[in-house]
Amino acid sequence: MRNNLFKWVFVLFVIIMFFLSGCDEKLDLSLFPISNNQTINISDTVYVQQYPVWTQFNAPEDVLVGWEPLIYVADTKNNRIVQLDLAGGEIGTLDISGVNVNYPRRIAQDYNFDLLVLCDSAISSVDTVTVLYRIKLVEVGGIITNAKKKRIMSSLDGTVLSSSKRKFTGISVFPDNSYIITRTGPDNSGIDPDNALLRVKGRDTIQNIYVYSGFQTTGGGIYSIEKTSSVKVVRNSQTDFIITRSTLEYGFKVEWFIYDDVNGTYEPKFLPGSYIDLIKKQFGSPMSVAMDNYMNIFIVDAAKDSLYKYSSSGKLQNGSFGGRGSGENQLNSPKGVAFFNKVLYIADTGNNRIVRYKLSTDIN
Repeated sequence: MRNNLFKWVFVLFVIIMFFLSGCDEKLDLSLFPISNNQTINISDTVYVQQYPVWTQFNAPEDVLVGWEPLIYVADTKNNRIVQLDLAGGEIGTLDISGVNVNYPRRIAQDYNFDLLVLCDSAISSVDTVTVLYRIKLVEVGGIITNAKKKRIMSSLDGTVLSSSKRKFTGISVFPDNSYIITRTGPDNSGIDPDNALLRVKGRDTIQNIYVYSGFQTTGGGIYSIEKTSSVKVVRNSQTDFIITRSTLEYGFKVEWFIYDDVNGTYEPKFLPGSYIDLIKKQFGSPMSVAMDNYMNIFIVDAAKDSLYKYSSSGKLQNGSFGGRGSGENQLNSPKGVAFFNKVLYIADTGNNRIVRYKLSTDIN
């Protein structure tokens, strides 16, 4: 009787708290975890590694879930893009190598189903620039083996000046099929610095390149774009994006920028000095970002061999995991991440594999 009375008092307390919280706020049910035989933890996310692990790769640096949906892997040291179905069955491959061109690093897909691939290109024994290729899949029936790569631009091409020291490190596509590219390099003084964010328009040829303004080309501040390692357009946004920075020194290494329509400027979603987990986190070398339908963000950190999950409000989630190794929930220098239909795909670069994790938030 006493236990039943306690349960009813608890339920009444929750109901009262709900009404006191007002119409504008949701009651955080995770404050009231149930730990009896019907174990419930509303805030918890359980990762279940899926098998078999996909191991036919050599240092894969990126993984993408396309609109089809199919899986695309930048099989970097094998100089190819691999096309898979959701079960991991190989559909086809595209050899990316050519004259002085090797090593696909990043993959994106636009809303025409074209793939955009960033590859290394050695122009001398010393300098390596990045070439952007477009791969049109629709015109060959969607099978990548039959597709051809078309050179669109390289990091050697100048926006004002040109430099053989520049590299493209990340690419992501906006809903209007323009795309944002992160560019890095050593010369960041004066006009047209190497470190830049570029918004590019054009399918077969480049029609326009816009250089984003208002960002700092050096340093570790919240506006810094020094040593960017990836970029991710925020889901369904025509303007907003998240960048990662792989720097040796500490600083803000994951930054979410929102466009201010009134002032025509980009502002950080999370400000320095706040108690936001995403801002407080001292990342090692974050290399890639993915988002789910709820705007949660997933970040792979190559230096810390880990996957971090944050809510759209910047709160670190329980689903984060990792640690150096090749066993379950272990990673080795991961450089790519993608999300689709409650499954997380990670390019576990140092282990030469793609690992998959099922996200379970079921309440029993």
